[in-house]
Amino acid sequence: MSCKSEETNQLPLINIKFGSIQKTALIDTGANISLIQATTLEKIKKVTKVEYISRSVRIKTIDNSCIPYLSAVKIKFKIENKWFDSVFFVTKNDWDSNYEIILGYDCIQTNKILIDSINNCIIMDNTKLHFLNHKDYDQERISNESKFIKEVNVNAVRVCQMVDIEPGQSKIVTLSIPASLRDSGSFIFIPNANKLNYNIQNSLHEYNENNKFTTIIENNSDKKIRIRKKTKIGVIQKFHEEDIVEPTDQIGQVNTISLEKVKQMRKEELNPNQFNLNHLNGKVKEEILQLLINNYSVFSSTYSTLGSTDKVVPEFKLYHDYALQTKPYPIPKIAKEYAQEEIKKLLDAGIIEPSSSNYCFPVIFVKKKPLPGEGNKQKFRMAIDYRLLNCITESHKICLPKIMDIIQNIAGKNWYSVLDLKSAFFQIQLKDKDKEKLAFCCELGNFQSCRLPFGAKNSTSYFHTLMSKCLKDIQGSNIQFFLDDIILASDTIHEMKCLLQQVFERLEKFNLTLDPAKMQICENKITYLGFELNKSGYSPSEENVRKVTKFPIPKNVKEVQSYLGMLNYFRHLIFNFAELAQPIVNLTKKNSEFIWDQKCQDAFNKFQDMMLTKPTLKNIKHNEKLYLITDASKVAVCGILMQKSNGKFAPIEFYSKQLNPAEMRYPSIRRELYAIFLSVKHFSEHLYGREFSILTDAKPLSHHIHLDKQPDIVARWLLYLQSFSYSIEHVPGFSNPADFLTRVQEETHVNSLKIFPIPNGMNYDNIKSHQQNDKETKEIIDKINDNNNVTWKDYYMDNNSGLLMIKMKPRIKHLRNKHIENKIVIPKSLVKTCLESAHVPHFGTTKTFNVVKKNYYWKNYFLDTKNFCENCHECIKNKSKPTNTQFEMISKSHLAPGQFIAIDIVGKLPRSYDGKFFILTIIDHYSRFLEAIPLPNITSSTIIKALNQYFARFGIPKIILTDNGTNLRSNEIDSFFSELQIEHRKTSIYFPQSNGTCERSHRSLKESIAALSEQVYEWSDRLLYFKLHYNNSIHSVTQFSPAQLFFGRDLATPIDVTHPVITTHSPNTRNAKMKQHISETRQMVKQNEEDYFGKKVKYIKGRGKQDLEIGNIVYVKAFTPPGTFEAKFNGPYKILRVLRNNNYLIQDLYDTNARQIKVNSSKLWVTKPTRENLLNNTEDSNH
Repeated sequence: MSCKSEETNQLPLINIKFGSIQKTALIDTGANISLIQATTLEKIKKVTKVEYISRSVRIKTIDNSCIPYLSAVKIKFKIENKWFDSVFFVTKNDWDSNYEIILGYDCIQTNKILIDSINNCIIMDNTKLHFLNHKDYDQERISNESKFIKEVNVNAVRVCQMVDIEPGQSKIVTLSIPASLRDSGSFIFIPNANKLNYNIQNSLHEYNENNKFTTIIENNSDKKIRIRKKTKIGVIQKFHEEDIVEPTDQIGQVNTISLEKVKQMRKEELNPNQFNLNHLNGKVKEEILQLLINNYSVFSSTYSTLGSTDKVVPEFKLYHDYALQTKPYPIPKIAKEYAQEEIKKLLDAGIIEPSSSNYCFPVIFVKKKPLPGEGNKQKFRMAIDYRLLNCITESHKICLPKIMDIIQNIAGKNWYSVLDLKSAFFQIQLKDKDKEKLAFCCELGNFQSCRLPFGAKNSTSYFHTLMSKCLKDIQGSNIQFFLDDIILASDTIHEMKCLLQQVFERLEKFNLTLDPAKMQICENKITYLGFELNKSGYSPSEENVRKVTKFPIPKNVKEVQSYLGMLNYFRHLIFNFAELAQPIVNLTKKNSEFIWDQKCQDAFNKFQDMMLTKPTLKNIKHNEKLYLITDASKVAVCGILMQKSNGKFAPIEFYSKQLNPAEMRYPSIRRELYAIFLSVKHFSEHLYGREFSILTDAKPLSHHIHLDKQPDIVARWLLYLQSFSYSIEHVPGFSNPADFLTRVQEETHVNSLKIFPIPNGMNYDNIKSHQQNDKETKEIIDKINDNNNVTWKDYYMDNNSGLLMIKMKPRIKHLRNKHIENKIVIPKSLVKTCLESAHVPHFGTTKTFNVVKKNYYWKNYFLDTKNFCENCHECIKNKSKPTNTQFEMISKSHLAPGQFIAIDIVGKLPRSYDGKFFILTIIDHYSRFLEAIPLPNITSSTIIKALNQYFARFGIPKIILTDNGTNLRSNEIDSFFSELQIEHRKTSIYFPQSNGTCERSHRSLKESIAALSEQVYEWSDRLLYFKLHYNNSIHSVTQFSPAQLFFGRDLATPIDVTHPVITTHSPNTRNAKMKQHISETRQMVKQNEEDYFGKKVKYIKGRGKQDLEIGNIVYVKAFTPPGTFEAKFNGPYKILRVLRNNNYLIQDLYDTNARQIKVNSSKLWVTKPTRENLLNNTEDSNH
């Protein structure tokens, strides 16, 4: 595209109107975009509306040179009587031609214009608009030019004598003042544009008697320049001093309150309760709190006490000075109240001020999460949309630190603190001249920032520069920062206090303030920049693990790219990432069909498993030797940087790269060398200048070094490796780093997760020691000893264990008259330990007390147990409030163990570390014995496989009760049950209470596992612990534990293994006692159920419902919540069969082919019989 032309006879020119201004435009179909000169735009802005828009393009001419542009604008114009609109790019320099505007192909296409070159016109909507008559155009142009030349000649400045200027040199030249401006005082000299590549600056001058003035001309070309005498070199304009305002770089006073007064205000508003120090013990907590209070001057909770610094002064340089304006966005109704409050606070604090600037940018309000303790009130973040301004702002480039460098430097310490600056950018002051450029508008008015705003192009750069200055000389392995988050790490509390004081002093020096509500002080582990840091190293944060593991299976390329982008942040934590991700990466290739096959699913599952285990890497120790392990496959290369810790290898960081098609064709030995080259290059900042070892079972280096003729690419690799100091260590049998790494990880993972933790402090020796030291128990022991070891008030000393015991009658009804229980007396010092051991599964008060009273006793032990359970933090967080409302229950005492079972599905749950999403619960109706099996999915085949495992352990039942889920009603399930001659019963639809035995256990299961699990993905292991304690706890209905009724004995729990082994009876005696026990137990269970149901009658829903008969007409309650004006019952239906337990089989009254439905009576509404008179009237009306 060319902007220059000497002839206009062959060009399609046309007159276009912008309001009252008429301009000539060239129609250029070869130009992709439309252009307008800056000077022309300035004239147009005075008569019509100009809308600035954000666009980014690169404009090239036909000779491939670039045209700089200032901005993009959208303008409406007229050609004759037709209206058009187009986007124009404003060129930085005016071009030398007879037209000032170019209408490009974008304008032609947008406005649907046809060009008729034969008839010299354009056609739009069947209307012809003719090109200019070139003779008339030339006359008009010549007339305008002569008029302009005449005006210019009046004020023209000419050279007084001939001047020669050598290349790269400059000269002082004398110029003459035009006669029309003599004796006029001050004037401004404005030089003309020139083609000789010399430079003259605008300048201000005073009139003198010689009618002359001087200026400097610089020759920027590589040739000698000659300027002849009387050459017109520029023009001058009259000037008055009052017309100009001197620019200032000073920073205006934002807050008129003195700094000392502000510090006093900070002290008054500081509340010690704002600091979260509950995790620290008494003495340390007091010391840290005192340290924070002493440094009150670095904390601010409101805008009025916010820090303010001029140590770094931002400067917003624009490519041009044309004011930009954008329409304000409407404020959402939900945010209006917040917007009014926020604007008022910012005005009162002097952070913003009312504005009359020509610049104007819109405000947006973004929702943000409330801080802990702030309640549920919705909060917003006020941001300004500076995108248009950012397009014309010169960049202030800096180098931000790498996140991984920060993490690796700071990880592996015992104590961490994170300090967050309060409204960080608002603490940097602005120059007066930059305030108007950052003006914004909303429904509440026009304002401009007095402090550095969010969203501006260079705000982050200037803030990072400020923090670098502030923390200079103290930043290192103990202090790091990323923007407004400062992190401190230490090995001791004393060291942490010193670091805090050091940082506080720097912040006070720069008058910067922290937000006390967001600070995290002296934590053992902390989340920073997406990673969890602790003394072991660093790993992905729990929130990021949850994001990855909850990510749904991608359904298109865009979702695949999102998933890979999220994983890529943690690729250095995952061994051989590139090869594992290859099947998924291939889906993003151009012209590749999107097919999510089994390989993609396997890779997806593998990444989920890896993230769930939260891979932890150690930080590098610079005084210990490094080891590099490399490997290459047909699709990728990888490397592992490692160090030895306690004689074992520990990974520091992983590297991997997918090979391109050419690299895949390398011979195997060359790929091995390529893996070494890339791995060394990737870890070069750790390896350069220090010795390290490369561990391998191959010999790629020696093979290629001894080649007579090395390929050029191999020679380059070897040349690069020569700059490093390394040794090759051959490891026999070491064929795959993945196998080696697996062995390393397995060694570190052994015993890392204790599924059945043994309670500390409840063994006999420890209890005996505490009994001797406790005042009350020691007094009882002394009285027993004084009484010649005879019992004293039911207390006695056990001869075998030497413990103080007590004889008590059992609290359970059916055991009350059978025998006396012997219990260990627990001293006060062990009460809390005993309750903690009994409450590990986080059951309720009754179940926990049953565990305690089985073996232990102390005064008021029920009240202590009740208080302990009610104040358990995990129980309060994870359990719902109990309710007495129940449905009518059916006695199970007539059944036998294993005869009648109910099954149900819990889930979908968060993915466990072993890839499970669901739980199959199986509960025996007689004993309430629970079996829970984690499942990866709930297909019929998976459920059958799990049931086979159950049948192998506990036998095949006679009856199985399930709900109406499609996976439990499939042909596969029905065939499986029929082959085993199992009766398959189904619950009533939308009535889960008909499988209440299972449903109630689900609530206990979910609440207990939630309280037990530190991490969500641990639930499959915690499920084992829950099953053991659930089956060993006394059931509220039967008053027996499920294990007692199912096996005839209790199961040993972790609290029982601390007690010595008890010798049992002989086999014959034991069998006889077992038969007698089973017979007595069945009678007791029956009686206990009757007693329980009798007590709960008043809470049972639906008692008093009338019995229904076959043929009754009923309506069924809508299974989904009805909307407004929608029917709440469906029907009518007719009862076909009466089933047990208030259930009925019904069918549509008018459609005998409709599906028959099993429904509970609680869902039915019965119609009253129609009176005879009404029946007769109905029949008559039909006739």
